[in-house]
Amino acid sequence: MTSSTIRDTDIPVDTGSSGSFPRRHRKGLTVTGIIAAGAVVASLGSYAVIRGLPPEFPLVYAEKLEPGVTDGITLAEPATALTFARIDTETGPTVLAVTGYSGGRITGVDLSAATGTVHTDPISAFHTLGYAALEGIAVDASRPTLTVDASDVLTAIDTHKHHIGTGTNYVEHQEEATIDEPYLFPKLGAITDSNEPLAAGDGGLLDYEVELGLVAMDDITAETGIPEHMGLMLTNDWTDRELLVDQIEPDNLTDAAGFTNSKSQPGFFSTGDLFVIPADWQSYYRELELDLYVNGDLRQRAHPSDMVWDAPTVIEKTLAIGNRTWDSDGVAVPLTPEPGIITRGTIIQSGTPEGVVYRAPDTRQRILGFMEYIASFGTNAESIVDSALEVYVRDAHAAGVYLKPGDEIVTRADGLGQIFTQIVAGSRSETEDLR
Repeated sequence: MTSSTIRDTDIPVDTGSSGSFPRRHRKGLTVTGIIAAGAVVASLGSYAVIRGLPPEFPLVYAEKLEPGVTDGITLAEPATALTFARIDTETGPTVLAVTGYSGGRITGVDLSAATGTVHTDPISAFHTLGYAALEGIAVDASRPTLTVDASDVLTAIDTHKHHIGTGTNYVEHQEEATIDEPYLFPKLGAITDSNEPLAAGDGGLLDYEVELGLVAMDDITAETGIPEHMGLMLTNDWTDRELLVDQIEPDNLTDAAGFTNSKSQPGFFSTGDLFVIPADWQSYYRELELDLYVNGDLRQRAHPSDMVWDAPTVIEKTLAIGNRTWDSDGVAVPLTPEPGIITRGTIIQSGTPEGVVYRAPDTRQRILGFMEYIASFGTNAESIVDSALEVYVRDAHAAGVYLKPGDEIVTRADGLGQIFTQIVAGSRSETEDLR
Protein backbone atom coordinates (compact mmCIF):
# COMPACT_ATOMS: atom_id res chain seq x y z
CA MET A 1 0.00 0.00 0.00
CA THR A 2 1.36 3.36 -0.99
CA SER A 3 1.63 6.36 1.23
CA SER A 4 -1.52 7.79 -0.36
CA THR A 5 -3.60 4.80 0.77
CA ILE A 6 -6.06 5.72 3.49
CA ARG A 7 -5.87 3.49 6.52
CA ASP A 8 -8.45 2.93 9.25
CA THR A 9 -5.98 4.26 11.73
CA ASP A 10 -6.00 7.60 9.90
CA ILE A 11 -9.72 8.19 10.75
CA PRO A 12 -10.16 10.23 13.91
CA VAL A 13 -11.86 8.31 16.67
CA ASP A 14 -13.83 10.01 19.49
CA THR A 15 -11.68 9.12 22.42
CA GLY A 16 -12.61 12.07 24.59
CA SER A 17 -9.58 13.96 23.35
CA SER A 18 -9.57 17.50 22.00
CA GLY A 19 -10.16 16.12 18.56
CA SER A 20 -13.85 15.56 19.35
CA PHE A 21 -14.45 19.11 20.78
CA PRO A 22 -16.32 20.61 17.79
CA ARG A 23 -18.94 17.83 17.84
CA ARG A 24 -19.42 17.93 21.60
CA HIS A 25 -19.52 21.72 21.53
CA ARG A 26 -22.32 21.67 19.00
CA LYS A 27 -24.18 19.19 21.13
CA GLY A 28 -23.70 21.38 24.19
CA LEU A 29 -24.97 24.41 22.35
CA THR A 30 -28.01 22.44 21.27
CA VAL A 31 -28.80 21.37 24.85
CA THR A 32 -28.19 24.89 26.16
CA GLY A 33 -30.46 26.30 23.50
CA ILE A 34 -33.18 23.82 24.39
CA ILE A 35 -32.88 24.72 28.08
CA ALA A 36 -32.85 28.45 27.35
CA ALA A 37 -35.84 28.15 25.04
CA GLY A 38 -37.64 26.13 27.65
CA ALA A 39 -36.86 28.75 30.29
CA VAL A 40 -38.17 31.51 28.04
CA VAL A 41 -41.35 29.57 27.30
CA ALA A 42 -41.78 28.79 30.99
CA SER A 43 -41.16 32.40 31.91
CA LEU A 44 -43.62 33.62 29.32
CA GLY A 45 -46.11 31.10 30.57
CA SER A 46 -45.56 32.14 34.16
CA TYR A 47 -45.82 35.80 33.20
CA ALA A 48 -49.09 35.17 31.39
CA VAL A 49 -50.49 33.22 34.33
CA ILE A 50 -49.41 35.81 36.90
CA ARG A 51 -50.63 38.74 34.84
CA GLY A 52 -53.93 36.96 34.32
CA LEU A 53 -54.54 36.91 38.06
CA PRO A 54 -56.84 39.76 39.14
CA PRO A 55 -55.16 42.53 41.17
CA GLU A 56 -56.42 43.04 44.71
CA PHE A 57 -57.54 46.41 46.10
CA PRO A 58 -58.90 45.44 49.53
CA LEU A 59 -61.30 47.59 51.55
CA VAL A 60 -60.95 47.91 55.31
CA TYR A 61 -64.58 48.52 56.28
CA ALA A 62 -68.02 47.25 55.27
CA GLU A 63 -70.09 49.86 57.13
CA LYS A 64 -72.67 52.03 55.37
CA LEU A 65 -73.57 55.68 55.88
CA GLU A 66 -76.86 55.64 57.77
CA PRO A 67 -79.71 57.78 56.36
CA GLY A 68 -80.03 61.18 58.01
CA VAL A 69 -76.61 61.10 59.68
CA THR A 70 -75.31 64.02 57.62
CA ASP A 71 -78.27 66.25 58.49
CA GLY A 72 -76.21 67.61 61.35
CA ILE A 73 -73.50 66.98 63.89
CA THR A 74 -73.27 66.99 67.65
CA LEU A 75 -71.66 70.21 68.86
CA ALA A 76 -69.46 70.59 71.93
CA GLU A 77 -70.82 72.66 74.77
CA PRO A 78 -69.27 76.17 74.61
CA ALA A 79 -67.49 75.59 77.91
CA THR A 80 -65.68 72.66 76.25
CA ALA A 81 -65.12 74.17 72.80
CA LEU A 82 -66.21 77.21 70.83
CA THR A 83 -67.62 76.47 67.39
CA PHE A 84 -67.67 78.94 64.48
CA ALA A 85 -68.82 79.22 60.88
CA ARG A 86 -68.48 82.01 58.35
CA ILE A 87 -71.29 83.27 56.15
CA ASP A 88 -71.57 85.86 53.41
CA THR A 89 -73.76 88.92 53.96
CA GLU A 90 -74.58 92.05 51.98
CA THR A 91 -71.66 93.78 53.70
CA GLY A 92 -69.22 90.87 53.36
CA PRO A 93 -68.19 87.84 55.45
CA THR A 94 -69.20 87.60 59.09
CA VAL A 95 -68.59 85.04 61.83
CA LEU A 96 -71.28 82.99 63.55
CA ALA A 97 -70.81 81.62 67.04
CA VAL A 98 -72.53 78.33 66.19
CA THR A 99 -75.23 77.13 68.57
CA GLY A 100 -76.90 74.40 66.49
CA TYR A 101 -76.42 72.15 63.45
CA SER A 102 -79.40 70.03 62.40
CA GLY A 103 -81.64 69.47 59.42
CA GLY A 104 -78.80 70.47 57.13
CA ARG A 105 -78.81 73.97 58.65
CA ILE A 106 -76.39 75.85 60.88
CA THR A 107 -77.64 78.28 63.53
CA GLY A 108 -75.55 80.83 65.37
CA VAL A 109 -75.11 84.31 66.73
CA ASP A 110 -73.69 86.90 64.33
CA LEU A 111 -70.62 88.18 66.18
CA SER A 112 -70.55 91.43 64.23
CA ALA A 113 -74.11 92.24 65.20
CA ALA A 114 -73.64 91.03 68.76
CA THR A 115 -70.53 93.13 69.46
CA GLY A 116 -70.99 96.14 67.18
CA THR A 117 -67.59 95.38 65.64
CA VAL A 118 -67.06 93.69 62.28
CA HIS A 119 -65.66 90.17 62.67
CA THR A 120 -64.79 88.42 59.41
CA ASP A 121 -62.56 85.62 60.75
CA PRO A 122 -62.88 83.53 63.95
CA ILE A 123 -59.15 83.69 64.76
CA SER A 124 -59.26 87.49 64.80
CA ALA A 125 -62.50 87.42 66.79
CA PHE A 126 -60.91 85.13 69.37
CA HIS A 127 -57.92 87.44 69.80
CA THR A 128 -60.21 90.46 70.15
CA LEU A 129 -62.86 89.03 72.47
CA GLY A 130 -61.25 86.08 74.27
CA TYR A 131 -62.65 82.69 75.21
CA ALA A 132 -64.87 83.77 78.11
CA ALA A 133 -66.64 86.52 76.17
CA LEU A 134 -67.27 84.27 73.19
CA GLU A 135 -68.62 81.54 75.45
CA GLY A 136 -70.94 84.08 77.03
CA ILE A 137 -72.29 85.11 73.62
CA ALA A 138 -72.82 81.49 72.57
CA VAL A 139 -74.80 80.51 75.68
CA ASP A 140 -76.92 83.67 75.88
CA ALA A 141 -80.33 82.44 74.74
CA SER A 142 -81.67 86.01 74.57
CA ARG A 143 -79.47 86.92 71.63
CA PRO A 144 -80.96 86.79 68.12
CA THR A 145 -79.66 84.04 65.87
CA LEU A 146 -79.29 83.42 62.16
CA THR A 147 -79.95 80.08 60.47
CA VAL A 148 -78.38 79.22 57.11
CA ASP A 149 -78.06 76.15 54.92
CA ALA A 150 -74.85 74.37 55.79
CA SER A 151 -74.09 74.21 52.08
CA ASP A 152 -73.93 78.03 51.94
CA VAL A 153 -71.18 78.64 54.49
CA LEU A 154 -67.79 79.98 53.43
CA THR A 155 -64.43 78.46 54.33
CA ALA A 156 -64.44 78.52 58.12
CA ILE A 157 -61.26 80.63 58.30
CA ASP A 158 -59.51 83.13 56.03
CA THR A 159 -55.90 82.09 55.67
CA HIS A 160 -52.82 81.93 53.44
CA LYS A 161 -51.67 79.18 51.04
CA HIS A 162 -48.55 77.71 52.69
CA HIS A 163 -49.45 74.84 54.99
CA ILE A 164 -47.93 71.59 56.31
CA GLY A 165 -48.63 67.92 55.63
CA THR A 166 -47.80 64.90 57.76
CA GLY A 167 -47.31 61.47 56.20
CA THR A 168 -47.95 57.98 57.61
CA ASN A 169 -48.79 59.14 61.13
CA TYR A 170 -50.97 56.10 61.89
CA VAL A 171 -49.46 52.62 62.24
CA GLU A 172 -52.01 50.87 60.00
CA HIS A 173 -51.45 53.39 57.22
CA GLN A 174 -47.69 52.86 57.58
CA GLU A 175 -48.32 49.16 56.96
CA GLU A 176 -50.47 49.63 53.86
CA ALA A 177 -48.00 52.15 52.43
CA THR A 178 -44.90 50.21 53.64
CA ILE A 179 -43.37 53.31 55.24
CA ASP A 180 -42.25 52.85 58.82
CA GLU A 181 -42.17 56.37 60.27
CA PRO A 182 -43.94 59.73 59.93
CA TYR A 183 -42.52 62.62 57.91
CA LEU A 184 -43.42 66.21 56.96
CA PHE A 185 -43.75 68.15 53.70
CA PRO A 186 -45.10 71.52 52.50
CA LYS A 187 -48.78 71.49 51.54
CA LEU A 188 -49.40 74.42 49.21
CA GLY A 189 -52.62 75.99 47.95
CA ALA A 190 -55.86 77.68 48.87
CA ILE A 191 -58.31 75.88 51.10
CA THR A 192 -61.73 75.16 49.62
CA ASP A 193 -65.08 75.14 51.39
CA SER A 194 -67.10 72.18 52.57
CA ASN A 195 -69.22 71.86 49.41
CA GLU A 196 -66.68 72.60 46.67
CA PRO A 197 -66.73 70.01 43.84
CA LEU A 198 -63.41 68.54 42.77
CA ALA A 199 -62.38 68.00 39.15
CA ALA A 200 -61.25 64.45 38.41
CA GLY A 201 -58.53 65.72 36.08
CA ASP A 202 -57.19 64.23 32.86
CA GLY A 203 -55.85 60.85 33.89
CA GLY A 204 -53.97 60.30 37.12
CA LEU A 205 -55.22 58.37 40.15
CA LEU A 206 -57.26 60.56 42.51
CA ASP A 207 -57.24 59.45 46.14
CA TYR A 208 -58.74 60.78 49.39
CA GLU A 209 -57.29 61.20 52.91
CA VAL A 210 -59.34 62.30 55.91
CA GLU A 211 -57.17 64.32 58.31
CA LEU A 212 -57.46 66.42 61.44
CA GLY A 213 -56.26 69.95 60.77
CA LEU A 214 -54.36 71.74 63.55
CA VAL A 215 -54.57 75.50 63.08
CA ALA A 216 -52.09 77.99 64.53
CA MET A 217 -53.99 80.77 66.33
CA ASP A 218 -50.82 82.86 66.45
CA ASP A 219 -47.19 82.48 65.37
CA ILE A 220 -45.64 79.42 67.04
CA THR A 221 -41.88 79.25 67.68
CA ALA A 222 -39.54 77.34 69.94
CA GLU A 223 -39.65 80.34 72.25
CA THR A 224 -43.46 80.43 72.49
CA GLY A 225 -43.61 76.66 72.97
CA ILE A 226 -46.73 74.56 72.51
CA PRO A 227 -49.62 77.05 72.51
CA GLU A 228 -52.44 77.17 75.02
CA HIS A 229 -55.01 77.36 72.23
CA MET A 230 -55.07 75.71 68.81
CA GLY A 231 -57.87 75.73 66.28
CA LEU A 232 -59.15 72.46 64.84
CA MET A 233 -60.67 71.73 61.43
CA LEU A 234 -61.82 68.73 59.46
CA THR A 235 -59.77 68.43 56.25
CA ASN A 236 -59.30 66.19 53.24
CA ASP A 237 -55.82 65.79 51.73
CA TRP A 238 -56.50 64.78 48.12
CA THR A 239 -53.64 63.09 46.25
CA ASP A 240 -52.71 62.33 42.65
CA ARG A 241 -51.20 58.90 43.32
CA GLU A 242 -49.91 58.41 39.77
CA LEU A 243 -47.92 61.62 39.95
CA LEU A 244 -46.69 60.66 43.41
CA VAL A 245 -45.39 57.20 42.47
CA ASP A 246 -43.70 58.78 39.45
CA GLN A 247 -41.76 61.21 41.66
CA ILE A 248 -41.10 59.40 44.93
CA GLU A 249 -37.68 58.00 45.75
CA PRO A 250 -38.37 54.36 46.73
CA ASP A 251 -35.11 54.03 48.64
CA ASN A 252 -35.86 57.11 50.75
CA LEU A 253 -39.62 57.41 51.13
CA THR A 254 -39.56 59.54 54.28
CA ASP A 255 -37.64 62.20 52.36
CA ALA A 256 -41.13 62.92 50.92
CA ALA A 257 -40.01 63.65 47.36
CA GLY A 258 -43.08 64.18 45.17
CA PHE A 259 -45.52 64.69 48.03
CA THR A 260 -45.79 68.45 47.69
CA ASN A 261 -46.44 68.23 43.94
CA SER A 262 -48.98 65.41 44.15
CA LYS A 263 -50.93 67.01 47.02
CA SER A 264 -50.90 70.69 46.07
CA GLN A 265 -53.09 70.88 42.99
CA PRO A 266 -56.11 73.22 42.82
CA GLY A 267 -58.96 71.95 44.99
CA PHE A 268 -56.74 69.50 46.90
CA PHE A 269 -57.35 71.09 50.33
CA SER A 270 -61.02 70.64 51.27
CA THR A 271 -61.97 71.93 54.71
CA GLY A 272 -64.97 71.44 56.97
CA ASP A 273 -67.85 73.82 57.48
CA LEU A 274 -66.90 74.59 61.10
CA PHE A 275 -63.89 75.92 63.00
CA VAL A 276 -63.44 74.76 66.60
CA ILE A 277 -61.37 76.30 69.41
CA PRO A 278 -61.37 73.97 72.43
CA ALA A 279 -60.77 75.15 75.98
CA ASP A 280 -58.30 72.26 76.33
CA TRP A 281 -57.30 71.39 72.79
CA GLN A 282 -54.87 68.62 73.67
CA SER A 283 -57.61 66.64 75.40
CA TYR A 284 -60.32 67.54 72.90
CA TYR A 285 -58.62 66.34 69.73
CA ARG A 286 -57.84 62.95 71.25
CA GLU A 287 -61.55 62.22 71.73
CA LEU A 288 -62.54 62.87 68.12
CA GLU A 289 -63.54 60.27 65.53
CA LEU A 290 -63.25 61.22 61.85
CA ASP A 291 -65.10 59.22 59.19
CA LEU A 292 -64.85 59.25 55.39
CA TYR A 293 -67.41 57.61 53.09
CA VAL A 294 -67.27 57.04 49.33
CA ASN A 295 -70.70 56.60 47.73
CA GLY A 296 -72.10 55.70 51.15
CA ASP A 297 -69.42 53.12 52.03
CA LEU A 298 -67.13 53.75 54.99
CA ARG A 299 -63.52 53.86 53.81
CA GLN A 300 -61.63 55.53 56.68
CA ARG A 301 -62.12 56.03 60.41
CA ALA A 302 -59.51 58.11 62.22
CA HIS A 303 -58.95 58.30 65.96
CA PRO A 304 -56.37 61.07 66.47
CA SER A 305 -55.47 59.56 69.83
CA ASP A 306 -53.77 56.80 67.78
CA MET A 307 -51.39 59.13 65.93
CA VAL A 308 -47.75 58.01 66.05
CA TRP A 309 -46.60 61.61 66.53
CA ASP A 310 -49.13 63.31 68.76
CA ALA A 311 -50.05 66.91 67.96
CA PRO A 312 -47.38 68.56 70.16
CA THR A 313 -44.73 66.31 68.58
CA VAL A 314 -45.86 67.28 65.07
CA ILE A 315 -45.49 70.94 66.07
CA GLU A 316 -42.04 70.33 67.57
CA LYS A 317 -40.88 68.39 64.48
CA THR A 318 -42.09 71.23 62.25
CA LEU A 319 -40.20 73.86 64.21
CA ALA A 320 -37.03 71.75 64.15
CA ILE A 321 -36.97 71.02 60.39
CA GLY A 322 -34.63 73.95 59.61
CA ASN A 323 -33.80 75.18 56.11
CA ARG A 324 -34.66 72.01 54.20
CA THR A 325 -36.64 72.50 50.98
CA TRP A 326 -38.96 70.42 48.79
CA ASP A 327 -39.59 70.66 45.07
CA SER A 328 -42.78 72.41 44.03
CA ASP A 329 -42.92 72.24 40.25
CA GLY A 330 -39.27 73.15 39.91
CA VAL A 331 -39.23 75.69 42.74
CA ALA A 332 -37.54 74.89 46.06
CA VAL A 333 -39.96 75.62 48.91
CA PRO A 334 -39.37 75.35 52.68
CA LEU A 335 -41.68 73.57 55.10
CA THR A 336 -42.68 76.93 56.57
CA PRO A 337 -42.09 80.32 54.91
CA GLU A 338 -39.71 81.25 57.72
CA PRO A 339 -37.73 78.37 59.28
CA GLY A 340 -38.68 77.78 62.89
CA ILE A 341 -41.96 79.74 62.67
CA ILE A 342 -45.44 78.27 62.20
CA THR A 343 -47.30 81.39 61.17
CA ARG A 344 -50.80 82.30 62.30
CA GLY A 345 -53.44 80.59 60.17
CA THR A 346 -51.17 77.73 59.12
CA ILE A 347 -53.02 74.41 58.94
CA ILE A 348 -51.04 71.31 59.87
CA GLN A 349 -52.68 68.23 58.41
CA SER A 350 -51.79 65.64 61.01
CA GLY A 351 -51.92 62.45 58.93
CA THR A 352 -54.45 59.93 57.63
CA PRO A 353 -55.39 56.45 58.90
CA GLU A 354 -55.67 53.24 56.90
CA GLY A 355 -58.26 52.81 54.18
CA VAL A 356 -57.02 54.99 51.32
CA VAL A 357 -57.23 53.45 47.85
CA TYR A 358 -53.45 53.26 47.51
CA ARG A 359 -51.53 50.19 48.65
CA ALA A 360 -47.88 49.45 48.07
CA PRO A 361 -47.44 46.96 45.18
CA ASP A 362 -48.46 43.46 46.26
CA THR A 363 -46.53 40.24 45.61
CA ARG A 364 -48.09 39.72 42.19
CA GLN A 365 -47.22 43.26 41.07
CA ARG A 366 -43.68 42.95 42.39
CA ILE A 367 -43.13 39.70 40.50
CA LEU A 368 -44.50 41.19 37.30
CA GLY A 369 -42.39 44.29 37.81
CA PHE A 370 -39.30 42.14 38.22
CA MET A 371 -40.06 40.05 35.14
CA GLU A 372 -40.78 43.12 32.98
CA TYR A 373 -37.61 44.82 34.18
CA ILE A 374 -35.47 41.76 33.36
CA ALA A 375 -37.19 41.17 30.02
CA SER A 376 -36.53 44.77 28.98
CA PHE A 377 -32.92 44.61 30.18
CA GLY A 378 -33.72 47.42 32.62
CA THR A 379 -35.00 49.83 30.00
CA ASN A 380 -38.66 49.94 31.11
CA ALA A 381 -37.97 51.67 34.45
CA GLU A 382 -35.18 53.10 36.57
CA SER A 383 -35.28 50.16 38.97
CA ILE A 384 -37.16 46.96 39.77
CA VAL A 385 -39.17 48.87 42.38
CA ASP A 386 -40.14 51.50 39.82
CA SER A 387 -41.16 48.71 37.44
CA ALA A 388 -43.43 47.24 40.13
CA LEU A 389 -44.98 50.68 40.71
CA GLU A 390 -45.68 50.94 36.98
CA VAL A 391 -47.50 47.60 37.16
CA TYR A 392 -49.52 48.93 40.11
CA VAL A 393 -50.55 52.06 38.20
CA ARG A 394 -51.53 49.97 35.17
CA ASP A 395 -53.62 47.64 37.34
CA ALA A 396 -55.29 50.55 39.13
CA HIS A 397 -56.34 52.18 35.87
CA ALA A 398 -57.68 48.88 34.53
CA ALA A 399 -59.62 48.16 37.73
CA GLY A 400 -61.07 51.69 37.97
CA VAL A 401 -60.75 51.71 41.75
CA TYR A 402 -59.70 55.33 42.18
CA LEU A 403 -62.10 58.27 42.34
CA LYS A 404 -63.95 59.23 39.17
CA PRO A 405 -66.68 61.63 38.05
CA GLY A 406 -69.95 60.94 39.85
CA ASP A 407 -68.36 59.74 43.09
CA GLU A 408 -69.58 61.41 46.28
CA ILE A 409 -67.30 61.65 49.29
CA VAL A 410 -68.66 62.54 52.72
CA THR A 411 -66.18 63.40 55.46
CA ARG A 412 -67.57 64.08 58.94
CA ALA A 413 -66.82 64.21 62.64
CA ASP A 414 -69.09 65.06 65.54
CA GLY A 415 -67.68 68.04 67.40
CA LEU A 416 -65.75 69.15 64.31
CA GLY A 417 -67.75 69.45 61.07
CA GLN A 418 -68.56 67.96 57.67
CA ILE A 419 -67.29 68.03 54.07
CA PHE A 420 -69.33 67.02 51.02
CA THR A 421 -67.28 66.52 47.84
CA GLN A 422 -68.68 65.68 44.41
CA ILE A 423 -66.09 64.44 41.90
CA VAL A 424 -66.85 66.04 38.54
CA ALA A 425 -65.43 65.70 35.05
CA GLY A 426 -62.90 68.32 34.10
CA SER A 427 -59.26 69.24 33.78
CA ARG A 428 -57.14 70.28 36.71
CA SER A 429 -53.83 72.13 36.74
CA GLU A 430 -50.95 70.26 38.33
CA THR A 431 -49.84 73.49 39.99
CA GLU A 432 -51.77 75.67 42.44
CA ASP A 433 -51.62 79.44 41.91
CA LEU A 434 -49.89 80.64 45.09
CA ARG A 435 -50.35 84.36 44.51
